[in-house]
Amino acid sequence: MFRAINTTIILVLCLASISPAHAVDATSNISSKGNTNNKSKESITGIAPTSVKAASGVVYQLFPQEKFALDFRTVRPSTSDNDIVFCIPAAFTGHDNKIDGVFICNGAIGNGNAINHELGGAMVIENGQGRLLATNKGATLSKTFLESVQKVKGSLFQQFLIVHNGNPAVFRDQSKFQRRAIGLTKQGTFKIFESDKAITFSTFNTDLAALSVTEALYFDMGAWDEGWYRHATTGKTITIGLDRSKTHRQSNWLVLKKVKSI
Repeated sequence: MFRAINTTIILVLCLASISPAHAVDATSNISSKGNTNNKSKESITGIAPTSVKAASGVVYQLFPQEKFALDFRTVRPSTSDNDIVFCIPAAFTGHDNKIDGVFICNGAIGNGNAINHELGGAMVIENGQGRLLATNKGATLSKTFLESVQKVKGSLFQQFLIVHNGNPAVFRDQSKFQRRAIGLTKQGTFKIFESDKAITFSTFNTDLAALSVTEALYFDMGAWDEGWYRHATTGKTITIGLDRSKTHRQSNWLVLKKVKSI
């Protein structure tokens, strides 16, 4: 969704640090690394989304990570791959149909000299575990840092960090789109939040913070919003996203996949 989102974005957050953001619960000192050690049955074949109504009146569909592993892809995942249970566009796609900003996919770096300094966040994935970062206008994404992700065959992509330390980011942009983001809860678990209708960033960010999200990273939406998940009991794929008009131009995806037994 590389559109006219005003790049003059005011983040009323303390992003001065160049180290990775850490979400801290006042009672439990939880970092911004999601906990995937939740109890779940081995028979689960997919995702069982839930819903919650925020104080704004917006209803959000929630897709929990649970025992599944996070992964970043630059080749379109197939719905016939039964190991994948959830798939959505992640980083923005530019007018040239290429990924916006620097990215790393399983150790291979792309756009190494094209860091987007207007995007205040990033997601790092290592061994199926995710971390959300405050990038200080790209300063965190140094050559040394990127090489450290490459060394462990990790992945990374840039995006808007819309909640940081429990505080919602403030945007001048007042356009309305269906919204989607990955949020780290105070319980230390990752969930993907998707609104049931088009709303502003202000409404979305405020709702997430009110729903006990300590860190949240945005995803590509608008015409690029099409994604899908595999139903937990039937195994059938269900399409999500309200627009879906530029699905063919998507360039990258975040997926949840089954962890294979060794």
